[in-house]
Amino acid sequence: MSTALRILLLLGAVAMLLFVVRSIRKSRIQMKDALVWMMIAVLIAIFGIFPSIPVWIAWAIGIESAANMVFLIFIAILLICIFSLALRVSMLEDKITTLTGEVAIRTQKDDNIEKDLSKKITEDHEDE
Repeated sequence: MSTALRILLLLGAVAMLLFVVRSIRKSRIQMKDALVWMMIAVLIAIFGIFPSIPVWIAWAIGIESAANMVFLIFIAILLICIFSLALRVSMLEDKITTLTGEVAIRTQKDDNIEKDLSKKITEDHEDE
């Protein structure tokens, strides 16, 4: 693995850790998501510090370049993250649909109650 790639991996890992920590402090990311991104940053740093690990993995799988192995690993990790987020978005859309229906039903009930009360008040005033 080239020295330039190793330096790029280390700088990327430090930048990612700083960005995640800043996002946690500003409460813009949930802790479970932050932990995943921190683990990815640590993995990037490990690959930058110990380039023999991706070289060995690449050799074991039969990939000629360790750099290609690093990119392959992180593309796979990011695809898993994207799939996980897609699942979460899908579940949230279902919850939003359910909540929207419940709010509509409650609003309709409230409107009916208000109409009934105003009719009763009007009838009571007419009777007096």
